Amino acid sequence: MKYLFILFLISFNLNAQFLLEHDKQLHIGGTYIISSATSSYVLNQTDNRSKALLIGFGVGFTAGIAKEIWDINNGTPDLADLAADAIGAALGSVVVTIPLQRKRKH
Repeated sequence: MKYLFILFLISFNLNAQFLLEHDKQLHIGGTYIISSATSSYVLNQTDNRSKALLIGFGVGFTAGIAKEIWDINNGTPDLADLAADAIGAALGSVVVTIPLQRKRKH
């Protein structure tokens, strides 16, 4: 049965991110990294999840806005890039601030 399942999986061409163009993936990934690193730093310094969430999102999205401002003079600005930046920044800050364990009440 295991070999049949492996053969079944190998027979398909799986591409998980076929809906987004490459540029949008880069925007999501870049702002995800920036916001998750910032959220992690703020969470470690303050132990305040809501502050880490807001600051992480803000820094990641601000980086995306700065990139689009730079694109006005040097590239091709796109509002869809800002949407991708917002998604990446939100995901990065939310993932870091999810509590891994709940403290049990005794």
